[in-house]
Amino acid sequence: MNESVRAELRKELVDLLGESKVLWSKSDLLPYTKDTYRIRFEDDHRYFPDFAVLPETTQEVQGIVRIASRRKTPLIPKGGGSNRTGMLVPIYGGILVDTIKMKRVLEVNKPDLNVTVQPGITLKELDDHLKDYGLWLTQEQGSLKIATVGGAISTSGFSRLHQKYGAIANRVMSLEVVLADGSILRTGPKVLYTSTGYRLHQLFIAAEGTLGIITEATLRVEPLPETSDVVMAFYDDFWKANEAAQRLMASGVVFSGAEAYEGHGLDRLGAPEGKTSLIYVLLHGIRGEVEAEALFVKKLVEETGGFLARHDVAMTFLDVYTEQWCGARALTGFEDVITTYVPMERMREFYDKLWNVIAPKYGIEPLPGEKYSLDVGRYRMAGGRYKLPKGERAWERYQEAVREIAVLATSFGGSIQSCHGVGIQHRENIALEYSDVALDTMRNIKRLFDPDNIMNPGKKLPMKK
Repeated sequence: MNESVRAELRKELVDLLGESKVLWSKSDLLPYTKDTYRIRFEDDHRYFPDFAVLPETTQEVQGIVRIASRRKTPLIPKGGGSNRTGMLVPIYGGILVDTIKMKRVLEVNKPDLNVTVQPGITLKELDDHLKDYGLWLTQEQGSLKIATVGGAISTSGFSRLHQKYGAIANRVMSLEVVLADGSILRTGPKVLYTSTGYRLHQLFIAAEGTLGIITEATLRVEPLPETSDVVMAFYDDFWKANEAAQRLMASGVVFSGAEAYEGHGLDRLGAPEGKTSLIYVLLHGIRGEVEAEALFVKKLVEETGGFLARHDVAMTFLDVYTEQWCGARALTGFEDVITTYVPMERMREFYDKLWNVIAPKYGIEPLPGEKYSLDVGRYRMAGGRYKLPKGERAWERYQEAVREIAVLATSFGGSIQSCHGVGIQHRENIALEYSDVALDTMRNIKRLFDPDNIMNPGKKLPMKK
């Protein structure tokens, strides 16, 4: 963008928003050059937006979009910024729309169990607000404290409580979205269920800001449970813990969420010598329900050869783990995380090939205690963390490894990403997961909503060859 155009655009934005809500100096724009994606070292902070703006209302967002639409200037919507796939990197410059000031709770409708909010409120802030009404959103994702409602919707964020309550995709009832031409779309009525109309709100879940900018969301909420509990048990290895997980998922017991994983330093939690893995099971509901479910899970642990953790240790673990689990998602060291889905009957084969074939080939190593994990419940995300390659061609080998892991997961009928989205990192890899017809349909939807390709261009969809 040449300086005369930049000056004209700056004046238009300042006239609309006021000088304090328009950022343009390099030092102010530095935090907006990337998310937590591991970009190539020499490209770190290479991509600057031309401006970052901080609107507070739908009308201000509409004005920004109209300005950008006239000039065909790229727009990048931003929530909490914890994304790990590069969907916030301003690869073509443009205007980054930071929604962090749009955090008002517009309505709490307790009788109909819904809340209407602006997109910039964090999940933690919303739950704190809802507690006063005896309600909660139930969207407990790793970036809980910094992820915004708009960002969670735009990435289809995963929830640790998904078995009983679903994830954010199951919470969305209606959205208000500013489209690329500046028009305002209300996707549907604020009702808990309807069989009328197309489910337009679903188009914006996991869209990563490529179809429009969410300015308001109506979400289903739940009554706060009377009580909660956790059952935790230790196993010889991950595959023994996985046996318990499979039994739990097949049992029909209504737990809230659970995780089985290979741990590190489990002796500090009272695990007997030789126990390397654990499973914890979260329970929420009325007292009698939770007590009965806890007894059921304990019996299951006994039948599968697990060693029950002391209850006070399990409760303390849950508090500490939640803090660290949330905080760990914001760390951006020389590591990356796998968040894939593969059918359960192929999971062991997936991990064997991942760690015994692909990892040595590209020089990636699992982090201690994070080699295997399974989110237990309806969505069953398999995960693992690994250190990035070092030395010659490190970046290229990292990208090649990501590609080969994607090939492996999809060859088993799985998905490249159960959460975290696509962004830049998986943009070319999703062609492994979707047919040409499906990708062309997505491109047609993109062209319909955004004919000039100004909404977060270069993300999500591969270029047609």
